[in-house]
Amino acid sequence: MSAALDREIFTDGSYADIFRPDTSSDPFHALYRRKRDDVLAALAQLPESSRILDLGGGMGRIAVPLAALHAVTLCDISKRMLDLAAANAQRADAPDGHLILRQLDAGKPLPFPTASFDAAVALDLLVHLPDPVATLRELRRVLRPTAVLLVDMTNSNPLWTLRYPRYVGRRPRRWLATWRGGGVLPDWQEIVHHHGRREFEQMLSDAGFRVSGRRDYGPRLSPKWFLRRCHPR
Repeated sequence: MSAALDREIFTDGSYADIFRPDTSSDPFHALYRRKRDDVLAALAQLPESSRILDLGGGMGRIAVPLAALHAVTLCDISKRMLDLAAANAQRADAPDGHLILRQLDAGKPLPFPTASFDAAVALDLLVHLPDPVATLRELRRVLRPTAVLLVDMTNSNPLWTLRYPRYVGRRPRRWLATWRGGGVLPDWQEIVHHHGRREFEQMLSDAGFRVSGRRDYGPRLSPKWFLRRCHPR
């Protein structure tokens, strides 16, 4: 079994070598594409020049296309991820000033004024945080009363792994450890935590959000991801 990873992987740039959601080598690349497309479609309804926060947005898969029409602040803990986002924005000819890059830790208080964004996106982020509810509360604070949040969570019911055996591999002991860890691979279990559907929605409620839309991705009975559209209460 591989050695346990630590949180430095998110800050030292090496996570950028692992997180390749749009390549066929990732067993979930089709789901990543659907989730991204659904998020972009949902935010297409916003008025032009809306202020959008993409928290933990990595290399800009969401932020760069949004920056064609909106003022987007992309935040990530990794400078290397932000460098990739800047390069992607340059290739996409994003308008000058539409994309702001900020290096910060999403697990700490956000350095933005209260009620300063019209929308926020937090994809593939909460599973990496020691206290996701605290981050959700910070998102609630920086969003305007009429704003929308699009946020997801990976399902802790590990049945979805059966649809994607390449994710776990062939070793029986690794399968057992992954199931016991709620679908988290053994070497990631100290720094990644999945949650069930009810627990996720309770987190959103505890942070002051109401859910107005639900999308799931993966097997119908045990999805890999829950995506929720939320509004401040």
